[in-house]
Amino acid sequence: MAKGKAGQVQAEAALIVPKEVEEELTLLRGFRDLVAERTGYALGVIALNAEMKEATAEQRKASNEARKYLKQNIEVFVKNGDYEGYKQAVENVKKAGEALKEARKPHMAKITPLRRAIKYIDNVAVPQSLEQLGVKVQPAFSLSDWIKKAVESQKKRK
Repeated sequence: MAKGKAGQVQAEAALIVPKEVEEELTLLRGFRDLVAERTGYALGVIALNAEMKEATAEQRKASNEARKYLKQNIEVFVKNGDYEGYKQAVENVKKAGEALKEARKPHMAKITPLRRAIKYIDNVAVPQSLEQLGVKVQPAFSLSDWIKKAVESQKKRK
């Protein structure tokens, strides 16, 4: 067995990787790490959104009910000329919205930097990385076939 290992070491030593291939592998590894980082941020945003949704359920419900009440009773306010009732309903919507905004504030402080990082990676880092890899990024106005199929299969699952 020792003889086989020595032969294997010699074969590996004889293998010379061209510099261009080595550079491309380095760039591809960097691109892989960039995409992994972006995916991690996206998963973090999803987890934090779920946490925020759970924590602000009461405030969201109050805000939705206030808006629903205003929407359903707008005709009644107009027919009866009840400007004070309308003003009170609008004030309730505003108060409920502000309460929801305050409840969301600590969660959004965590989510916002992640979303900005995702946006930066999507708009700056990925295009630059692709450019370094020799891929010309151009605007696309139609979907490729495999994307169409993937989107359709996701719609069918839901």
